[in-house]
Amino acid sequence: MFLRMTLTLKSCFVTLAILFIWQVEEGAEACTCMQSDPQQAICSSDVVIRANIIGREEVVNGTMKSVKYVIYVIEMFKGPWGIRYVYTSGPCRAYLDNDIGTDYLLTGRQDADGTVHISMCNFLKPLHDLSATELSLIQNLGGNCG
Repeated sequence: MFLRMTLTLKSCFVTLAILFIWQVEEGAEACTCMQSDPQQAICSSDVVIRANIIGREEVVNGTMKSVKYVIYVIEMFKGPWGIRYVYTSGPCRAYLDNDIGTDYLLTGRQDADGTVHISMCNFLKPLHDLSATELSLIQNLGGNCG
């Protein structure tokens, strides 16, 4: 009886150890962002726009999955005109799925090919949630970025 209990305990220990190692490996892929204030986030972005989220599509490119949000640009503060899509993927993926039809302030980075990427690390906020200070930062974008 004692031997069977010892084997059961060893089996449980091995199972727990495997689960722990698996969980640590999963955690290594978690998203971490350097915390920045809205001014720093806005000034360091390639693109700052006021846009309406009008749709979403899943895009698969090889093994890489991403989400393409279809947007309508209402106001361009920084970046090129003609942006119709923003892409997000990976562990820091931005989640705007429940906000179809919502106006957002979006910041992001632009690749050399013109593709705009957003993530949880960018400043992404529904327009109706912006504070007076945040609105002022956007309106005075040129003067606030040094």
